[in-house]
Amino acid sequence: MHIFMSHNHRDKTEVTPVAARLRLLGVNVWLDSWEIRPGDSIVGKVNEALGMVDTVAVFWSAHAAGSQWVNTEWETALTRRLSDRSVRVIPIKLDDTDLPVMLQPIMYVSMKDGDADRAVRELTGASSQADLLRAMQQTVEESGLEYRYFPGYGVVVGCPRCGTPSSKLDYRQEVDHGRDVAYGEVRCSECSWRGGGELFVGELRKLTRCSTPNMDSRSVS
Repeated sequence: MHIFMSHNHRDKTEVTPVAARLRLLGVNVWLDSWEIRPGDSIVGKVNEALGMVDTVAVFWSAHAAGSQWVNTEWETALTRRLSDRSVRVIPIKLDDTDLPVMLQPIMYVSMKDGDADRAVRELTGASSQADLLRAMQQTVEESGLEYRYFPGYGVVVGCPRCGTPSSKLDYRQEVDHGRDVAYGEVRCSECSWRGGGELFVGELRKLTRCSTPNMDSRSVS
């Protein structure tokens, strides 16, 4: 599947999690914020993508209904489908806004509840959440990526700012006994980026029983 994510920028926070999950499944995803760089022709890049993809996901909402960009994208996709029946157009409803008449005969995916996992299962045909997660795990393992889990922050492949590998990032934990919480912080010695958050002291105690409490590293190569 090579999928184009047609949407209005005001719906980006709902669209990006779907795109990220699809990418974790190994799907070739075209999302404007990932593909268009400063100096690029926006019209040129969008036109090129719409001519290459085999699926156009139209995230429909009140915002999309008022967007000339979104309307042009789905109209272009339907026009291409007239000559190439292998092209799929899939409406994804983010709210109760009625679909355009030309899209109404097409079976849509409802995401009015904000459930990105279910939407991705419907888009990919995964029969259950377990199947979806197994497929994501397989993609990660096949990628050969090295990653680490930092309590209080999460999984890190590399520094979000400069790209330093996770193996070279520093980590520390501090306990606030008065509030009965602990904090974990990831630091990059290359660019001074920092990130982290709160975790429970109970989790910290479990971690300190491990031989390497401050880093859970894994290479899947």
